[in-house]
Amino acid sequence: MTTLRNKIAFAFPANQTPMSVAEIEAQARRLRAEAFAAVIFAGWTLLKGVGARIKAYLEQQRALDELNALDDQMLRDIGLSRSQIPAAVAGLIERPVLTPVNENAANTKVVRLVPREAA
Repeated sequence: MTTLRNKIAFAFPANQTPMSVAEIEAQARRLRAEAFAAVIFAGWTLLKGVGARIKAYLEQQRALDELNALDDQMLRDIGLSRSQIPAAVAGLIERPVLTPVNENAANTKVVRLVPREAA
């Protein structure tokens, strides 16, 4: 049974010779292997992304737990209040970088003569 569809499906350009059955099977195997490798690579990339998100979430939870375990004095020492803990863990609080006033100030130690509570 020859139909118009069969004649179009097996038409070859003038500069290309028809492929043998073995060549068609080899090309089909190669294309199938390439498609399978692409699916495997996409799945691996997806798993790595999910793993990275889970790891970041667990690290944030651990940081939240550690900061919440500190008392108010320790939080004040690092410049945070309890209400700022979630923003600090999320990285939303920026702190200015302190630079020494002069080159000699970087090497000097600060000695407190008055206890911190009295200051």
